[in-house]
Amino acid sequence: MVKKVSKLFVIGLQEALYETHGKMALALNRIAGRAMLKHIEDEELLEITGDTAESLAHDIEDVLEKLDSVEAVEVEETEDEIRVTVVECPFSDAKRALLRRDKVPVVCPFASFILKATEETFNQEMRMKEINVDEEKCEFVMERLEKPKE
Repeated sequence: MVKKVSKLFVIGLQEALYETHGKMALALNRIAGRAMLKHIEDEELLEITGDTAESLAHDIEDVLEKLDSVEAVEVEETEDEIRVTVVECPFSDAKRALLRRDKVPVVCPFASFILKATEETFNQEMRMKEINVDEEKCEFVMERLEKPKE
């Protein structure tokens, strides 16, 4: 019952943020994300195991599994960008409910964690360029800001 109430609260909160702030509520990702990242760090859930797209996908999937569940994590790397696609994360039910109501999910607490894991994996500063959401997956597109540190 608590899980259902939590899901309903998340849906209601996201809908309220969208109605009161529109797409500007996307800025709340930073605040929510910092709180989630602090929890992940405090609990020592994130372990960077390598420096490749494959290891990043594994590390993100590992954290999401420890928190709840995830179907898959895929990472694509280009010279300028890293794309992380998360399929069926712990917030997927809430995301689908919002999309069915024509509301944009405005807060993903995993965004900051995914950005930090990407920066640590590739040893360089990144910027979250965009987050694309649909019924099944979320795609986090990060842009490289500098060359890897020597």
